[in-house]
Amino acid sequence: MPRKKKNNRYVAIDFEKLDTMPSSVCSVGVAVIENNQITDTFYSLVCPPSKNENYYCVQTHGLHYKDVKNAPKFPQVWKKVDKMIDGSPVITHNYGVERGCINACNEYYDTDYNYNYICTLALSRKYLSDLPSKSLDMVCEALDYDMGMHHNALDDAIASAEVFIRIKKKFNLKDEDKEQLFAGRK
Repeated sequence: MPRKKKNNRYVAIDFEKLDTMPSSVCSVGVAVIENNQITDTFYSLVCPPSKNENYYCVQTHGLHYKDVKNAPKFPQVWKKVDKMIDGSPVITHNYGVERGCINACNEYYDTDYNYNYICTLALSRKYLSDLPSKSLDMVCEALDYDMGMHHNALDDAIASAEVFIRIKKKFNLKDEDKEQLFAGRK
């Protein structure tokens, strides 16, 4: 059962994977939001359970197994991330991907992390419906945010946090508007 969220606090996350398997997390980025401001960030490389590389994944983010083989494994990294989340809702852009990674790592490493999610992709579809693409980089551009290096886990986590903050502000959404904020997460 997810812990109770602290008021006005959210944590955005993003993963990059070494191959197409959801458990192949090779980097994680985290951005903590408190009172509509990013107050903390974290980035770590992660050694995945397999050395397998998918060409397209590697081309997307530039990380190879040789870059992450000496990094900590998911359980060590996630202990720190879970403490940062501390019961707050988790923000992702396309929550099915990040939730899938957490679930796959739960299964692989026999852990039991469970969170409530807010999906900025779903919020973008709802509130920015005129955009031809709801990809994170296009949504950032539409909201006048320079996201840095797309497919760097930290830059993407910060971008997801900024999208959330900017959609809330632009459409006057309050933290109490649960139905609006948690749109599309089921």
